[in-house]
Amino acid sequence: MQNTTDPVLSVKDLTISLPRHADRNNAVTRVSFDVKPGEVLCLVGESGSGKSVIAFSVMGLLAKALNITHGSIKLQGEDLTHATEQRMRELRCTRMGMIFQEPMTALNPVMRCGDQIDEVLQEHTSLSAGERRQKVIDMIEQVHLPDPQRMYRSYPHQLSGGQRQRIMIAMALILEPVLLIADEPTTALDVTTQAQILHLIRELQSERQTGVLFITHDFDVVAELSDRVAVLKQGEVVELGTTSQVLSAPEHPYTKMLISSVPLHEPPERHAISADAPVVLKTENLDKHYSTFSFNRKNVVKAAQNVSIEIRKGETLGIVGESGSGKSTVARCITWLIESTDGRIWLAGDDIAKLPKRDLRNLRRKVQIIFQDPYRSLNPRRTVGQSIIEGPMNYGESQVEAMAYARELMELVHLDPDGLDRYPHQFSGGQRQRVCIARALAMRPELLVADEAVSALDVSVQAQVLKLLEQIRDQMQLAMLFITHDLRVAAQVCDVVAVMSKGKVVEYGRAKELFSNPQHEYTKALFDAAPGRHFQFARN
Repeated sequence: MQNTTDPVLSVKDLTISLPRHADRNNAVTRVSFDVKPGEVLCLVGESGSGKSVIAFSVMGLLAKALNITHGSIKLQGEDLTHATEQRMRELRCTRMGMIFQEPMTALNPVMRCGDQIDEVLQEHTSLSAGERRQKVIDMIEQVHLPDPQRMYRSYPHQLSGGQRQRIMIAMALILEPVLLIADEPTTALDVTTQAQILHLIRELQSERQTGVLFITHDFDVVAELSDRVAVLKQGEVVELGTTSQVLSAPEHPYTKMLISSVPLHEPPERHAISADAPVVLKTENLDKHYSTFSFNRKNVVKAAQNVSIEIRKGETLGIVGESGSGKSTVARCITWLIESTDGRIWLAGDDIAKLPKRDLRNLRRKVQIIFQDPYRSLNPRRTVGQSIIEGPMNYGESQVEAMAYARELMELVHLDPDGLDRYPHQFSGGQRQRVCIARALAMRPELLVADEAVSALDVSVQAQVLKLLEQIRDQMQLAMLFITHDLRVAAQVCDVVAVMSKGKVVEYGRAKELFSNPQHEYTKALFDAAPGRHFQFARN
Protein backbone atom coordinates (compact mmCIF):
# COMPACT_ATOMS: atom_id res chain seq x y z
CA MET A 1 0.00 0.00 0.00
CA GLN A 2 1.26 3.48 -0.95
CA ASN A 3 2.44 5.51 2.05
CA THR A 4 0.98 9.04 2.09
CA THR A 5 4.49 10.46 2.60
CA ASP A 6 5.97 8.56 -0.35
CA PRO A 7 6.48 10.57 -3.55
CA VAL A 8 3.72 10.26 -6.15
CA LEU A 9 6.40 10.68 -8.84
CA SER A 10 10.01 9.57 -8.53
CA VAL A 11 12.44 10.17 -11.41
CA LYS A 12 15.87 8.57 -10.94
CA ASP A 13 18.92 9.00 -13.21
CA LEU A 14 16.68 9.54 -16.25
CA THR A 15 18.58 9.72 -19.54
CA ILE A 16 16.84 10.28 -22.89
CA SER A 17 18.91 10.07 -26.07
CA LEU A 18 18.66 12.33 -29.10
CA PRO A 19 19.01 11.28 -32.76
CA ARG A 20 22.60 10.96 -33.95
CA HIS A 21 22.62 14.18 -36.01
CA ALA A 22 21.64 16.37 -33.00
CA ASP A 23 23.97 18.95 -31.41
CA ARG A 24 24.35 16.83 -28.27
CA ASN A 25 23.96 13.15 -27.39
CA ASN A 26 21.12 13.39 -24.87
CA ALA A 27 18.00 15.50 -24.45
CA VAL A 28 18.10 14.61 -20.73
CA THR A 29 21.07 13.28 -18.77
CA ARG A 30 20.92 11.62 -15.31
CA VAL A 31 17.95 13.70 -14.09
CA SER A 32 16.57 12.85 -10.64
CA PHE A 33 13.77 14.45 -8.59
CA ASP A 34 10.66 13.54 -6.58
CA VAL A 35 7.19 15.08 -6.40
CA LYS A 36 5.42 14.50 -3.08
CA PRO A 37 1.66 14.50 -2.42
CA GLY A 38 0.37 18.07 -2.18
CA GLU A 39 3.67 19.51 -3.45
CA VAL A 40 4.36 21.75 -6.45
CA LEU A 41 7.76 21.15 -8.06
CA CYS A 42 8.70 23.61 -10.81
CA LEU A 43 11.04 22.63 -13.63
CA VAL A 44 12.68 25.78 -15.00
CA GLY A 45 15.25 26.45 -17.69
CA GLU A 46 15.64 27.87 -21.17
CA SER A 47 14.17 26.36 -24.33
CA GLY A 48 15.97 23.13 -25.13
CA SER A 49 16.83 22.41 -21.49
CA GLY A 50 14.68 19.25 -21.49
CA LYS A 51 11.67 20.40 -19.42
CA SER A 52 8.94 19.29 -21.81
CA VAL A 53 10.84 16.15 -22.81
CA ILE A 54 10.73 15.02 -19.18
CA ALA A 55 6.99 15.76 -18.96
CA PHE A 56 6.23 13.82 -22.14
CA SER A 57 8.36 10.90 -20.98
CA VAL A 58 6.33 10.67 -17.76
CA MET A 59 3.08 10.68 -19.76
CA GLY A 60 4.43 8.13 -22.27
CA LEU A 61 4.14 10.66 -25.10
CA LEU A 62 7.78 10.87 -26.20
CA ALA A 63 8.47 11.30 -29.91
CA LYS A 64 9.65 8.10 -31.60
CA ALA A 65 13.06 9.64 -32.30
CA LEU A 66 13.71 9.94 -28.55
CA ASN A 67 14.50 6.95 -26.36
CA ILE A 68 14.85 6.39 -22.62
CA THR A 69 18.28 4.75 -22.34
CA HIS A 70 18.79 4.81 -18.58
CA GLY A 71 16.99 5.39 -15.28
CA SER A 72 13.43 5.02 -14.08
CA ILE A 73 10.15 6.92 -13.81
CA LYS A 74 7.96 5.64 -10.98
CA LEU A 75 4.35 6.69 -10.42
CA GLN A 76 3.35 5.63 -6.91
CA GLY A 77 6.07 2.99 -7.09
CA GLU A 78 5.10 1.63 -10.54
CA ASP A 79 7.92 1.91 -13.11
CA LEU A 80 6.55 3.55 -16.24
CA THR A 81 9.66 3.09 -18.38
CA HIS A 82 8.67 -0.53 -19.08
CA ALA A 83 4.88 -0.06 -19.16
CA THR A 84 2.97 -1.08 -22.27
CA GLU A 85 0.99 1.44 -24.31
CA GLN A 86 -2.21 -0.14 -23.03
CA ARG A 87 -1.08 0.37 -19.42
CA MET A 88 -0.12 4.00 -20.12
CA ARG A 89 -3.58 4.63 -21.58
CA GLU A 90 -5.08 3.26 -18.37
CA LEU A 91 -2.91 5.53 -16.22
CA ARG A 92 -3.49 8.76 -18.16
CA CYS A 93 -6.29 10.80 -16.56
CA THR A 94 -6.91 8.16 -13.85
CA ARG A 95 -3.60 8.58 -11.99
CA MET A 96 -1.86 11.33 -13.94
CA GLY A 97 -3.21 14.24 -15.96
CA MET A 98 -1.62 16.92 -18.11
CA ILE A 99 -2.41 20.56 -18.93
CA PHE A 100 -0.81 21.65 -22.20
CA GLN A 101 0.54 25.09 -23.06
CA GLU A 102 -1.94 26.06 -25.78
CA PRO A 103 -5.50 24.84 -25.06
CA MET A 104 -6.79 25.90 -28.49
CA THR A 105 -4.55 23.33 -30.18
CA ALA A 106 -5.01 20.71 -27.43
CA LEU A 107 -8.83 20.82 -27.57
CA ASN A 108 -10.85 19.36 -30.44
CA PRO A 109 -12.37 22.35 -32.31
CA VAL A 110 -15.42 20.38 -33.57
CA MET A 111 -16.45 18.90 -30.20
CA ARG A 112 -18.36 20.71 -27.47
CA CYS A 113 -16.26 21.30 -24.36
CA GLY A 114 -18.52 19.21 -22.13
CA ASP A 115 -18.33 16.28 -24.52
CA GLN A 116 -14.52 16.45 -24.46
CA ILE A 117 -14.46 16.18 -20.66
CA ASP A 118 -17.11 13.46 -20.83
CA GLU A 119 -14.87 11.50 -23.21
CA VAL A 120 -12.48 10.90 -20.29
CA LEU A 121 -15.31 9.42 -18.21
CA GLN A 122 -16.52 7.26 -21.08
CA GLU A 123 -13.04 5.82 -21.52
CA HIS A 124 -12.24 5.15 -17.87
CA THR A 125 -15.52 4.68 -15.95
CA SER A 126 -18.76 2.71 -16.16
CA LEU A 127 -20.97 5.65 -15.15
CA SER A 128 -24.29 6.19 -16.93
CA ALA A 129 -24.76 9.11 -19.31
CA GLY A 130 -26.70 11.09 -16.70
CA GLU A 131 -24.09 10.45 -14.01
CA ARG A 132 -21.30 11.45 -16.35
CA ARG A 133 -23.04 14.68 -17.32
CA GLN A 134 -23.59 15.64 -13.69
CA LYS A 135 -19.96 14.89 -12.84
CA VAL A 136 -18.78 17.07 -15.76
CA ILE A 137 -21.07 19.94 -14.68
CA ASP A 138 -19.77 19.65 -11.11
CA MET A 139 -16.17 19.75 -12.36
CA ILE A 140 -16.86 22.80 -14.51
CA GLU A 141 -18.20 24.51 -11.38
CA GLN A 142 -15.09 23.51 -9.42
CA VAL A 143 -12.81 25.29 -11.91
CA HIS A 144 -14.95 28.42 -11.40
CA LEU A 145 -16.35 28.75 -14.91
CA PRO A 146 -19.55 30.80 -15.18
CA ASP A 147 -22.83 29.22 -16.34
CA PRO A 148 -21.68 25.55 -16.39
CA GLN A 149 -24.56 24.46 -18.64
CA ARG A 150 -23.53 26.98 -21.31
CA MET A 151 -19.87 26.03 -20.93
CA TYR A 152 -20.81 22.37 -21.42
CA ARG A 153 -22.51 23.23 -24.75
CA SER A 154 -19.83 25.66 -25.98
CA TYR A 155 -17.13 24.94 -28.56
CA PRO A 156 -13.51 25.95 -27.75
CA HIS A 157 -13.54 28.95 -30.12
CA GLN A 158 -16.49 30.40 -28.20
CA LEU A 159 -14.44 30.69 -25.00
CA SER A 160 -11.63 33.01 -23.96
CA GLY A 161 -8.08 31.75 -23.51
CA GLY A 162 -8.45 31.58 -19.75
CA GLN A 163 -11.76 29.72 -20.03
CA ARG A 164 -10.26 27.20 -22.45
CA GLN A 165 -7.41 26.59 -20.02
CA ARG A 166 -9.95 25.93 -17.24
CA ILE A 167 -11.63 23.34 -19.47
CA MET A 168 -8.21 21.66 -19.88
CA ILE A 169 -7.75 21.69 -16.09
CA ALA A 170 -11.22 20.18 -15.62
CA MET A 171 -10.38 17.43 -18.12
CA ALA A 172 -7.06 16.68 -16.41
CA LEU A 173 -8.51 16.55 -12.88
CA ILE A 174 -11.97 15.03 -13.31
CA LEU A 175 -10.78 11.56 -12.23
CA GLU A 176 -8.70 13.00 -9.38
CA PRO A 177 -5.23 11.85 -10.49
CA VAL A 178 -2.41 11.77 -7.95
CA LEU A 179 -0.11 13.64 -10.35
CA LEU A 180 -0.81 16.75 -12.45
CA ILE A 181 1.70 17.89 -15.07
CA ALA A 182 1.32 21.49 -16.26
CA ASP A 183 3.45 22.45 -19.29
CA GLU A 184 3.66 26.27 -19.51
CA PRO A 185 -0.13 26.62 -18.93
CA THR A 186 -0.06 30.40 -18.32
CA THR A 187 2.52 31.62 -20.87
CA ALA A 188 0.02 33.08 -23.35
CA LEU A 189 -2.36 34.52 -20.74
CA ASP A 190 -2.61 38.11 -19.53
CA VAL A 191 -1.64 38.93 -15.96
CA THR A 192 -5.09 38.81 -14.33
CA THR A 193 -6.12 35.57 -16.08
CA GLN A 194 -2.73 34.10 -15.23
CA ALA A 195 -3.25 34.93 -11.56
CA GLN A 196 -6.68 33.24 -11.61
CA ILE A 197 -5.31 30.06 -13.22
CA LEU A 198 -2.39 29.85 -10.77
CA HIS A 199 -4.77 30.32 -7.83
CA LEU A 200 -7.08 27.65 -9.24
CA ILE A 201 -4.27 25.11 -9.68
CA ARG A 202 -3.03 25.74 -6.14
CA GLU A 203 -6.58 25.54 -4.73
CA LEU A 204 -7.47 22.24 -6.45
CA GLN A 205 -4.06 20.73 -5.75
CA SER A 206 -4.31 21.67 -2.07
CA GLU A 207 -7.83 20.22 -1.70
CA ARG A 208 -6.95 16.92 -3.36
CA GLN A 209 -3.31 16.63 -2.20
CA THR A 210 -2.30 16.22 -5.84
CA GLY A 211 1.41 16.31 -6.68
CA VAL A 212 2.10 18.93 -9.35
CA LEU A 213 5.00 18.99 -11.82
CA PHE A 214 4.87 22.54 -13.20
CA ILE A 215 6.99 23.49 -16.22
CA THR A 216 7.72 27.16 -16.85
CA HIS A 217 10.35 29.69 -17.81
CA ASP A 218 8.60 32.47 -15.85
CA PHE A 219 10.35 32.99 -12.50
CA ASP A 220 7.53 35.16 -11.15
CA VAL A 221 5.20 32.17 -11.59
CA VAL A 222 7.77 29.99 -9.81
CA ALA A 223 7.89 32.40 -6.88
CA GLU A 224 4.09 32.50 -6.67
CA LEU A 225 3.31 28.80 -7.00
CA SER A 226 6.14 26.38 -6.27
CA ASP A 227 7.33 24.61 -3.12
CA ARG A 228 10.55 23.37 -4.68
CA VAL A 229 12.47 24.21 -7.87
CA ALA A 230 14.66 22.15 -10.21
CA VAL A 231 16.81 24.17 -12.62
CA LEU A 232 17.66 22.46 -15.91
CA LYS A 233 20.49 23.35 -18.28
CA GLN A 234 20.95 21.39 -21.50
CA GLY A 235 19.21 18.36 -20.04
CA GLU A 236 20.92 18.28 -16.64
CA VAL A 237 19.66 19.39 -13.22
CA VAL A 238 22.16 22.01 -12.06
CA GLU A 239 20.26 23.11 -8.93
CA LEU A 240 17.46 21.65 -6.82
CA GLY A 241 16.00 23.07 -3.63
CA THR A 242 13.19 24.96 -1.97
CA THR A 243 11.80 28.00 -3.77
CA SER A 244 13.32 30.35 -1.23
CA GLN A 245 16.75 28.71 -1.46
CA VAL A 246 16.92 28.68 -5.24
CA LEU A 247 15.44 32.12 -5.98
CA SER A 248 16.85 34.08 -3.04
CA ALA A 249 20.26 32.39 -2.66
CA PRO A 250 21.11 30.52 -5.90
CA GLU A 251 24.41 28.66 -5.97
CA HIS A 252 24.94 27.66 -9.61
CA PRO A 253 26.15 30.37 -12.05
CA TYR A 254 23.45 29.38 -14.57
CA THR A 255 20.68 29.86 -11.99
CA LYS A 256 22.18 33.22 -11.02
CA MET A 257 22.22 34.27 -14.70
CA LEU A 258 18.57 33.30 -15.20
CA ILE A 259 17.38 35.09 -12.08
CA SER A 260 19.41 38.22 -12.87
CA SER A 261 17.61 38.31 -16.25
CA VAL A 262 14.16 38.57 -14.61
CA PRO A 263 12.98 42.14 -15.28
CA LEU A 264 12.16 44.27 -12.26
CA HIS A 265 8.65 45.53 -11.60
CA GLU A 266 9.99 49.05 -11.03
CA PRO A 267 11.03 51.22 -14.00
CA PRO A 268 14.65 52.43 -13.97
CA GLU A 269 15.51 56.11 -13.95
CA ARG A 270 15.33 57.48 -17.51
CA HIS A 271 16.21 60.74 -19.16
CA ALA A 272 12.99 62.45 -20.20
CA ILE A 273 12.61 62.98 -23.94
CA SER A 274 12.91 66.66 -24.78
CA ALA A 275 9.64 68.50 -25.34
CA ASP A 276 11.26 69.86 -28.50
CA ALA A 277 11.73 66.36 -29.97
CA PRO A 278 9.60 65.90 -33.10
CA VAL A 279 6.29 64.07 -32.66
CA VAL A 280 6.43 60.97 -34.88
CA LEU A 281 3.01 59.51 -34.04
CA LYS A 282 -0.10 61.09 -32.61
CA THR A 283 -3.66 59.76 -32.47
CA GLU A 284 -6.70 61.87 -31.66
CA ASN A 285 -9.93 60.16 -30.50
CA LEU A 286 -9.14 57.01 -32.48
CA ASP A 287 -12.11 54.62 -32.75
CA LYS A 288 -12.47 51.14 -34.18
CA HIS A 289 -15.91 49.51 -34.18
CA TYR A 290 -16.99 46.11 -35.49
CA SER A 291 -20.54 45.23 -36.46
CA THR A 292 -21.99 41.78 -35.93
CA PHE A 293 -25.44 40.52 -36.85
CA SER A 294 -27.46 38.04 -34.81
CA PHE A 295 -31.11 37.18 -35.52
CA ASN A 296 -31.38 40.27 -37.77
CA ARG A 297 -30.07 42.49 -34.98
CA LYS A 298 -26.97 44.61 -35.46
CA ASN A 299 -24.52 44.60 -32.57
CA VAL A 300 -21.61 47.03 -32.40
CA VAL A 301 -18.39 46.02 -30.65
CA LYS A 302 -16.27 49.04 -29.70
CA ALA A 303 -12.75 47.59 -29.85
CA ALA A 304 -11.10 51.02 -29.46
CA GLN A 305 -12.73 54.21 -28.20
CA ASN A 306 -11.36 57.76 -28.13
CA VAL A 307 -7.72 56.62 -27.99
CA SER A 308 -5.33 59.57 -27.92
CA ILE A 309 -1.58 58.88 -27.63
CA GLU A 310 1.65 60.58 -28.67
CA ILE A 311 5.19 59.29 -29.35
CA ARG A 312 8.21 61.50 -29.93
CA LYS A 313 11.43 60.67 -31.73
CA GLY A 314 13.62 58.42 -29.56
CA GLU A 315 10.74 57.58 -27.20
CA THR A 316 8.97 54.29 -26.38
CA LEU A 317 5.27 54.28 -25.56
CA GLY A 318 3.92 51.07 -24.04
CA ILE A 319 0.29 49.99 -24.23
CA VAL A 320 -0.63 47.45 -21.54
CA GLY A 321 -3.86 45.72 -20.62
CA GLU A 322 -5.65 42.39 -20.63
CA SER A 323 -6.54 40.36 -23.72
CA GLY A 324 -9.40 42.13 -25.48
CA SER A 325 -8.51 45.52 -24.04
CA GLY A 326 -7.84 46.96 -27.52
CA LYS A 327 -4.02 47.08 -27.49
CA SER A 328 -3.43 45.23 -30.74
CA THR A 329 -6.45 46.89 -32.38
CA VAL A 330 -4.84 50.30 -31.88
CA ALA A 331 -1.52 49.00 -33.25
CA ARG A 332 -3.22 47.53 -36.33
CA CYS A 333 -5.06 50.80 -37.01
CA ILE A 334 -1.80 52.74 -36.78
CA THR A 335 -0.01 50.33 -39.14
CA TRP A 336 -3.05 50.27 -41.44
CA LEU A 337 -3.49 46.52 -41.19
CA ILE A 338 -7.11 47.46 -40.45
CA GLU A 339 -8.95 50.72 -41.17
CA SER A 340 -10.02 52.88 -38.24
CA THR A 341 -13.67 53.86 -37.85
CA ASP A 342 -13.13 57.42 -36.68
CA GLY A 343 -10.50 59.79 -35.31
CA ARG A 344 -7.17 60.97 -36.64
CA ILE A 345 -3.74 59.35 -36.91
CA TRP A 346 -0.83 61.69 -37.48
CA LEU A 347 2.43 60.14 -38.72
CA ALA A 348 5.33 62.57 -39.07
CA GLY A 349 2.83 65.40 -39.50
CA ASP A 350 0.58 63.68 -42.07
CA ASP A 351 -2.95 62.51 -41.27
CA ILE A 352 -3.08 58.89 -42.42
CA ALA A 353 -6.39 57.85 -40.84
CA LYS A 354 -8.36 58.09 -44.09
CA LEU A 355 -5.50 57.59 -46.48
CA PRO A 356 -6.56 56.33 -49.94
CA LYS A 357 -5.36 52.76 -50.47
CA ARG A 358 -3.29 53.82 -53.45
CA ASP A 359 -1.15 55.92 -51.07
CA LEU A 360 -0.53 53.13 -48.55
CA ARG A 361 2.72 52.16 -50.27
CA ASN A 362 4.55 55.20 -48.89
CA LEU A 363 3.17 54.54 -45.41
CA ARG A 364 4.49 50.97 -45.32
CA ARG A 365 8.05 52.22 -45.46
CA LYS A 366 7.59 54.61 -42.53
CA VAL A 367 5.97 52.09 -40.17
CA GLN A 368 7.26 48.58 -39.53
CA ILE A 369 5.98 45.93 -37.12
CA ILE A 370 7.61 43.09 -35.17
CA PHE A 371 5.14 40.31 -34.43
CA GLN A 372 4.90 37.98 -31.44
CA ASP A 373 5.89 34.71 -33.12
CA PRO A 374 9.05 35.08 -35.22
CA TYR A 375 8.77 31.59 -36.68
CA ARG A 376 5.35 32.23 -38.18
CA SER A 377 6.26 35.71 -39.44
CA LEU A 378 9.25 34.44 -41.46
CA ASN A 379 8.82 32.45 -44.68
CA PRO A 380 10.30 29.00 -43.92
CA ARG A 381 11.17 28.49 -47.62
CA ARG A 382 13.27 31.63 -47.93
CA THR A 383 16.64 32.38 -46.42
CA VAL A 384 16.66 35.11 -43.80
CA GLY A 385 18.70 37.23 -46.22
CA GLN A 386 15.94 37.00 -48.82
CA SER A 387 13.36 37.97 -46.17
CA ILE A 388 15.38 41.01 -45.05
CA ILE A 389 16.08 42.40 -48.54
CA GLU A 390 12.57 41.81 -49.94
CA GLY A 391 11.16 45.10 -48.63
CA PRO A 392 13.99 47.42 -49.74
CA MET A 393 14.09 45.81 -53.20
CA ASN A 394 10.33 46.38 -53.56
CA TYR A 395 11.07 50.07 -53.03
CA GLY A 396 13.75 50.30 -55.70
CA GLU A 397 17.01 49.32 -54.02
CA SER A 398 19.29 47.03 -55.96
CA GLN A 399 19.99 43.56 -54.61
CA VAL A 400 23.62 44.48 -54.00
CA GLU A 401 22.68 47.59 -51.98
CA ALA A 402 19.97 45.77 -50.02
CA MET A 403 22.24 42.83 -49.18
CA ALA A 404 25.06 45.14 -48.06
CA TYR A 405 22.67 46.88 -45.67
CA ALA A 406 21.33 43.51 -44.52
CA ARG A 407 24.86 42.51 -43.49
CA GLU A 408 25.15 45.74 -41.49
CA LEU A 409 21.82 45.05 -39.81
CA MET A 410 22.83 41.49 -38.89
CA GLU A 411 25.81 42.94 -37.04
CA LEU A 412 23.57 45.56 -35.43
CA VAL A 413 21.29 42.83 -34.00
CA HIS A 414 24.37 40.83 -32.91
CA LEU A 415 24.10 38.02 -35.47
CA ASP A 416 26.78 36.70 -37.83
CA PRO A 417 26.24 38.26 -41.31
CA ASP A 418 27.19 34.91 -42.86
CA GLY A 419 23.91 33.61 -41.43
CA LEU A 420 21.99 35.45 -44.19
CA ASP A 421 22.18 32.26 -46.27
CA ARG A 422 20.51 30.17 -43.57
CA TYR A 423 16.80 29.37 -43.16
CA PRO A 424 14.62 30.36 -40.16
CA HIS A 425 14.53 26.82 -38.71
CA GLN A 426 18.32 26.94 -38.39
CA PHE A 427 18.08 29.73 -35.78
CA SER A 428 16.86 29.67 -32.17
CA GLY A 429 13.69 31.55 -31.15
CA GLY A 430 15.66 34.55 -29.87
CA GLN A 431 17.81 34.63 -33.01
CA ARG A 432 14.71 34.50 -35.23
CA GLN A 433 13.28 37.49 -33.38
CA ARG A 434 16.54 39.35 -34.02
CA VAL A 435 16.15 38.52 -37.72
CA CYS A 436 12.61 39.98 -37.61
CA ILE A 437 13.99 43.15 -36.02
CA ALA A 438 16.62 43.39 -38.78
CA ARG A 439 13.91 42.90 -41.42
CA ALA A 440 11.84 45.74 -39.92
CA LEU A 441 14.86 48.06 -39.74
CA ALA A 442 15.79 47.33 -43.36
CA MET A 443 12.98 49.67 -44.41
CA ARG A 444 14.52 52.53 -42.37
CA PRO A 445 11.21 53.23 -40.62
CA GLU A 446 10.30 56.26 -38.52
CA LEU A 447 8.01 54.21 -36.24
CA LEU A 448 8.68 50.68 -34.99
CA VAL A 449 5.72 48.73 -33.58
CA ALA A 450 6.49 45.71 -31.36
CA ASP A 451 3.36 43.63 -30.75
CA GLU A 452 4.11 41.21 -27.86
CA ALA A 453 7.56 40.83 -29.42
CA VAL A 454 9.19 39.12 -26.42
CA SER A 455 6.32 37.29 -24.70
CA ALA A 456 7.23 33.89 -26.19
CA LEU A 457 10.94 34.10 -25.32
CA ASP A 458 12.90 32.65 -22.40
CA VAL A 459 13.72 35.10 -19.63
CA SER A 460 17.42 35.31 -20.55
CA VAL A 461 16.72 35.71 -24.29
CA GLN A 462 13.95 38.19 -23.48
CA ALA A 463 16.41 40.33 -21.53
CA GLN A 464 18.83 40.31 -24.48
CA VAL A 465 16.15 41.30 -27.03
CA LEU A 466 14.79 44.08 -24.78
CA LYS A 467 18.29 45.48 -24.36
CA LEU A 468 18.81 45.25 -28.12
CA LEU A 469 15.58 47.11 -28.88
CA GLU A 470 16.57 49.85 -26.47
CA GLN A 471 20.02 50.18 -28.04
CA ILE A 472 18.56 50.33 -31.56
CA ARG A 473 15.98 52.92 -30.53
CA ASP A 474 18.66 55.16 -29.03
CA GLN A 475 21.14 54.63 -31.87
CA MET A 476 18.65 55.20 -34.70
CA GLN A 477 16.42 57.63 -32.77
CA LEU A 478 13.30 55.64 -33.60
CA ALA A 479 9.86 56.15 -32.13
CA MET A 480 8.61 52.84 -30.71
CA LEU A 481 5.13 51.59 -29.87
CA PHE A 482 5.44 48.59 -27.54
CA ILE A 483 2.37 46.38 -27.02
CA THR A 484 2.57 43.97 -24.08
CA HIS A 485 0.57 42.27 -21.32
CA ASP A 486 3.73 41.79 -19.24
CA LEU A 487 4.01 44.65 -16.74
CA ARG A 488 7.66 43.87 -15.95
CA VAL A 489 8.60 44.25 -19.61
CA ALA A 490 6.69 47.53 -19.87
CA ALA A 491 8.50 48.81 -16.78
CA GLN A 492 11.93 48.11 -18.28
CA VAL A 493 11.57 49.48 -21.83
CA CYS A 494 8.83 52.13 -21.84
CA ASP A 495 9.22 55.86 -21.23
CA VAL A 496 5.46 56.43 -21.25
CA VAL A 497 2.69 53.90 -20.55
CA ALA A 498 -0.96 53.85 -21.63
CA VAL A 499 -3.20 51.40 -19.73
CA MET A 500 -6.17 50.14 -21.76
CA SER A 501 -9.37 48.47 -20.60
CA LYS A 502 -12.40 47.65 -22.76
CA GLY A 503 -11.11 49.71 -25.66
CA LYS A 504 -10.38 52.86 -23.65
CA VAL A 505 -7.19 54.39 -22.25
CA VAL A 506 -7.93 54.52 -18.52
CA GLU A 507 -4.53 55.81 -17.39
CA TYR A 508 -1.67 57.50 -19.22
CA GLY A 509 1.63 58.89 -17.99
CA ARG A 510 5.37 58.58 -17.44
CA ALA A 511 6.29 54.98 -16.59
CA LYS A 512 8.08 55.88 -13.37
CA GLU A 513 5.12 57.81 -11.94
CA LEU A 514 2.47 55.39 -13.18
CA PHE A 515 4.17 52.30 -11.70
CA SER A 516 4.96 53.95 -8.38
CA ASN A 517 1.56 55.61 -7.92
CA PRO A 518 -1.23 54.17 -10.13
CA GLN A 519 -4.45 56.15 -9.93
CA HIS A 520 -7.09 54.09 -11.74
CA GLU A 521 -8.65 51.08 -10.01
CA TYR A 522 -8.07 48.91 -13.09
CA THR A 523 -4.35 49.77 -13.13
CA LYS A 524 -4.08 48.94 -9.44
CA ALA A 525 -5.83 45.59 -10.06
CA LEU A 526 -3.39 44.78 -12.88
CA PHE A 527 -0.37 45.50 -10.67
CA ASP A 528 -1.81 43.52 -7.75
CA ALA A 529 -2.41 40.49 -10.00
CA ALA A 530 1.21 40.33 -11.22
CA PRO A 531 2.76 37.08 -9.88
CA GLY A 532 5.94 37.29 -7.81
CA ARG A 533 5.59 41.05 -7.39
CA HIS A 534 6.64 41.03 -3.73
CA PHE A 535 9.21 38.23 -3.89
CA GLN A 536 12.82 39.25 -3.31
CA PHE A 537 14.88 37.67 -6.07
CA ALA A 538 18.64 37.39 -5.75
CA ARG A 539 20.42 40.06 -7.80
CA ASN A 540 24.05 40.09 -8.84
